[in-house]
Amino acid sequence: MHVAINQVITVHYNLRDDNNAFLDTTYDANKPLVYLHGRGQMIAGFESAIAKARVGDKLSFSVMPSDGYGLRNVNNTQRIPSKYLKHEGKLTPGKKIHVNTDTGVKPGTVIKVGKFNVDVDMNHPLAGKNLHFDVEIIAIRKASDEEISHGHVHSQRGCHQ
Repeated sequence: MHVAINQVITVHYNLRDDNNAFLDTTYDANKPLVYLHGRGQMIAGFESAIAKARVGDKLSFSVMPSDGYGLRNVNNTQRIPSKYLKHEGKLTPGKKIHVNTDTGVKPGTVIKVGKFNVDVDMNHPLAGKNLHFDVEIIAIRKASDEEISHGHVHSQRGCHQ
């Protein structure tokens, strides 16, 4: 069996930037990533790079911003009343936060904290970065009909979303 649309894929990965600095890994916690392939849960460049891979394959590849999180948009900021961010605790410039938007929860980074408002950079933290992956395919299985209809993987205990 190989990686294909509507397969549940389990991978371990290391992610580095252009300076070879670690951005993320699944190996530290020994918790591999599990996702439903072809349903937009992963960036396009990741999915296309591992398409057709098989269990046991180890792949190294790079994803440019156009197939990753896009280019940084210097105008992608929002001024948000601080009362809507109370759930984030003390806000300071540089803090990574989650913002509820019309299209779901989005990551943001605090730019400036005022008395009543907070300026937030709404670019994804990895926007504009070249992403360098080392990926190991751990497991592949056919998704259940329920997983396919819901568009995400379910745990052994069922759907929790």
